[in-house]
Amino acid sequence: MKGLLVLYNGFEDCEALVTRALLKKTNLDVTTLTLNESLNVFSSQKLQVKADMYIDQVNYDNYDFLILPGGPYVKKLLDENVRDLQIILDIIKHFADRNKIIGAICAAPSFLGKLNLLENHQFTCYPGYEKYIVGNYTSEIPTVVSGNFVTSQSPATVFDFVSHLIDQLIV
Repeated sequence: MKGLLVLYNGFEDCEALVTRALLKKTNLDVTTLTLNESLNVFSSQKLQVKADMYIDQVNYDNYDFLILPGGPYVKKLLDENVRDLQIILDIIKHFADRNKIIGAICAAPSFLGKLNLLENHQFTCYPGYEKYIVGNYTSEIPTVVSGNFVTSQSPATVFDFVSHLIDQLIV
């Protein structure tokens, strides 16, 4: 199986990099993509990472799942950058319309909420971001699987997040 992981300046380091590393260790192919003009992307902790592809190089039909790490970039996009937000929402919609697995951790479930994708689903996210999402929010469970969505709370839950993703992807 092949998946895409979105990298945007301000992504949370461990949510992206630990997720990618652990999925690859289970022989899942994970390709990173960026909306940046450069393949170089900076994490919230200023770690420079080189994405595999530019967004305009990707044929989404060639991928089976999508991973959205959280980080400060999420709120910035929700509040300020309508163009890039719409691009990310279009990617999510493509995967959702085809019932493909979408994993979103920390603040990233807010993107799913922007599209009302979690309206009939249980979900979790970083505390405070539930206000952006219509659905059945729970703070009691670190990672929630509902339909084709896997949501998780924070960097502290990344191992649980990846474990649930693997359970969904390797059937």
